[in-house]
This record gives sequence, C-alpha cells and structure tokens, in this order.
Amino acid sequence: MARLRTLPEALAEAARADAGYLFLSADGGGAAPDAASGTYRSYADMQRLSWQVARALRDARVRRGDLVAIVLADAEQFLTTLFGASMAGVVPASLYPPSTMGELPRYLEQTAGILRACSARVVVTSRTLAPSFEAARASCPDLALVLSREDFDGDAPEPAAPPSLDDIVLVQFTSGSTSRPKGVALSHRNLAANVDAINGPAGLATTDADIGVSWLPLNHDMGLIGMALGPLFSARRGVLLPPHVFVKRPGEWLRAISRHRATISFAPNFAYDLCVRRVKDKDLEGLDLSCWSVAGCGAEPIHPPTLAAFAEKFAPAGFRATSFLPCYGLAEHVLAATFPPRHRTPRVEDAFVSCGSPLPGHMLRIVDEEGRPAADGQIGEIALAGPSVMLGYYNDAELTRQTIRDGWLYTGDLGYLSNGELFVCGRVKDIIIVNGRKFHPQDLEWAVDDLAGVRRGRVVAFGTMQRGGADRIVVVAEPSGTVPSDVLIDAIRRRIGDDFGLYVDEVALVPSGTVGRTTSGKVQRAATKARYERGELMETAS
Repeated sequence: MARLRTLPEALAEAARADAGYLFLSADGGGAAPDAASGTYRSYADMQRLSWQVARALRDARVRRGDLVAIVLADAEQFLTTLFGASMAGVVPASLYPPSTMGELPRYLEQTAGILRACSARVVVTSRTLAPSFEAARASCPDLALVLSREDFDGDAPEPAAPPSLDDIVLVQFTSGSTSRPKGVALSHRNLAANVDAINGPAGLATTDADIGVSWLPLNHDMGLIGMALGPLFSARRGVLLPPHVFVKRPGEWLRAISRHRATISFAPNFAYDLCVRRVKDKDLEGLDLSCWSVAGCGAEPIHPPTLAAFAEKFAPAGFRATSFLPCYGLAEHVLAATFPPRHRTPRVEDAFVSCGSPLPGHMLRIVDEEGRPAADGQIGEIALAGPSVMLGYYNDAELTRQTIRDGWLYTGDLGYLSNGELFVCGRVKDIIIVNGRKFHPQDLEWAVDDLAGVRRGRVVAFGTMQRGGADRIVVVAEPSGTVPSDVLIDAIRRRIGDDFGLYVDEVALVPSGTVGRTTSGKVQRAATKARYERGELMETAS
C-alpha cells in the first residue's frame, strides 16, 4: 500500500511532475494550456502561490490550530488558499459563497451562525465580500480577521512547520445548515486514505495519462476531493470549469470533455438529466466523447432511466454506457465508500442502481432498527468503518457520539446488499437532497415562516422521494387568510428559490390545524409527510 501523504506532501510531489490545473474561463473554451480563455497553473505554480497564502496568514498572526473560513468562488483562489492554510498549520473550513449579491443579507445571517458555531477566527474571502464579512464581525465574537484573497502576493519561503497526518485537513460545512451547523472534520490521514483508494487499482486505476474535467463546485466534496484533489494526489492533469457555466449551458461540460480528451468526469444524476433535456441534437456535431472512460454518478439518488437516456442520446458522439460508474459516498466518509467494477453497464434491481462494493481497506454493513446485521436483500441503515471515517463533527461532541458508534459511521441512509453490492434506496434522516446538495428542512421552514400570509410555526418542508429519482421538495403551510392563495404560493417559492437556489415542486396550503405539533412544540414533520404521501391532506396546491 502506498505511503499516506499530507496535503502539502502530495502537492510537493505533484510539483515535480509535468502536470497541473487548467482553469477555464466563463466561455468554457481553451484548446491548450496557454489558450486565452483559460489559465494553466502547473502544480509547481500552485505550490508557490500556496506558500504566499501561508506567509500572509503567518504575517497576519493567525495561530496554528485557528479555524480559517474560506469563502471563495474562484477555483484557483480557493485551492491555493486551502493548500496554504494547510501549510500554515491552521484549520481550513469550506463555506459556500453567496450565489447572487441579491441574497447577501440572508446569506450573511445564515453564515454568521456557522462562523459562531465553529468559533472561526479568520475569514478569507474576495475583496467584494470582505466589507460584508467585516460588518458580520459584530455578531461573531471569535472572528478577529477578514482577509481579502486578492491581497496575498509577494515572495514566500516554504513554511517550516508542516502538518501531521492526524491534523485536520478540512472542515466542510453542508449548505443550508443553520439550524444546527454541521462541520465535517477530516484529517490528512482520512483524506489520503480515501483519495488513494479512489485512484488505486480497485478504484479508478488512474495513471498520469488520465485527465479529469469538472464543473462541480469546490465547496462540494465530489468537486473538491474527487475532481480537484484526486488529480493532485496522482499528479495528473485536471480541467476545472466554472459551475455557473454548466448551469447556463450544460453542453459546455461535454464540450470540455471532448476538447481536452478527458477520461474521467463525475456529476450527480441531475447533471446527466439536464444534458439530455437541454443539449440539442444539432449541438452533437463535432462532439467526441469516446475518450470518456469513467462517467461517475453519485451525491444523490441515481435514476436508471436518466442513465439510459443519456447513453442513448450521446451514443452518436461516442459515449458508451459501460463508462457509467454509479457510486455511493458522503462527506462524513471523505467522499467515496463504494465503487462497482469498471467497464460494465449499470446493474439495476427493482429501479435501484448498484453502487458496488466497499473500497479496499474499508467496511460496510446494513443494520436493522435494533442495530443487528441485516440479511442479504433486507433494507436497513448503511454503516461504514475504516480509515475514511471522519474525525467527527467540529465542535459538536454529542452529535459525533450519535453518529460514530464503536468505530462505525451510521450514515442515516437506507440500503441493502445483493451479491456483495450496495443498493441505496432511501434515508432514515429528514435531510433533503437536491442536485447533490443537502438541506435541513428546518432551514426551509424558517425561511418562509415570517412571510405575510403564513401562520407562524405552521410550516413543514420535506423531500418526497421518487422511486430511483431525486427528491421532490414539498412545502405544507397553513395560511393566515390575509394573502390570496396564488400570491402566497408564489411568495413561498420565490423566498426558497432566492435563499437556497431551490425550486419547490409543490406548495400545499392546508386548513388550520392540519400541521400538528408535538407536546414539546415541534412540528410533526414525519406525520405530515406521511399524510401527504397517502393523499389525505385537504389542500390548495400548486
């Protein structure tokens, strides 16, 4: 087994190779590393720029072990800040930046809750956002510094105090987590074990000839660890496309794969579906996807018809269904937990897709409600063990104890084993997953609770799972009667869309008393969801 390396060690080794990142610009072009539409940075360049970050943090008197929140949309700035923070021995935390400036006030209110929960001492952000974070310091007593990433420059020697394998390499916060912010704390050892298993012979079996293309946000574990750090640890080339380019023009993802002869690219189920729906037949001209040998799919429920439709639509462009690699993982396990064998068409049972077997050196079991091992084919909770299991939730020992028991990570996801392979089929938790992002239902409920026309404390949000598909978001609310129903439904959709970037599939306005509450005052979310799914709610819906 290869020697485990810290993140700075992996960067130092990669810096000796002839490889690096190509950061594509917003037009998605760039036929060569020196093309005007992209910026190429060798790993040696990335190491030098990261030393500047480490020097800037040291000059700002950031102490070893301090938590530094990284709020950056620019991929190059994000990565060099992450690497530099690691070199400096501080604890980097990844936070989602605001998607638009229009949502900034509510975004800052939510993000301040995360900064308080993790006792962040420093925020590194863009020059544009820095004044807003300076203002937020008034509600964040531990926040001592707000630094603009653009101000980090100058010569910088290699830092003298490298981290150890057991130091924290990253704290990753899930988006929308304001009710109880959960920061997944990972060690360098966790990261190296997972990435090495992904790149290894039982995983992707990568070589330095492989090229990855990704549009995934670096605040997302699949984007950061799978598609940015994966290439770094194996000293191969990575091509990174801005996420908003894919959202506006999904075909740019495929064109980047074709143009740069990428062999590896991962995305959630919704991305493949979006390409099927929005890439026109005329756009297939000149597209060559025959190079794409690993089309990874994960981060949300995998829908077999989506994979089949994608394979059919893009077969004329050289795409092969055997390139699909459905997989299962989660941030609490760094990233990947299971992979199927490569170069086979997806295995499907009862509309569920096989996500394969555990990575080498890792373990998986299915347990029933009593915590006992489930029989083959029996649905239960997925539990994981091995070197990729997180250190815990940052600053939350109680939640860590609830989640990791006797060395096993209880994921809250439901699945079963068949012939040694995992089929994921639901969730124990109330977590809503849409487009690969996780949201706490309380956050959506609180976002609309103060809207005119809504009875305070009488709102329930949940995801209702389509068999084999992504969650449909449903909001059930009791109206006060002061706002017309159609106006209120539009207002609820608009608020959640603005705050979270989500589309609510259905808003159900129900009679007073429909949304029950427990004796402790909590809304009865599970009971309301069950009544909705049984069709028992009297509602005005849209």
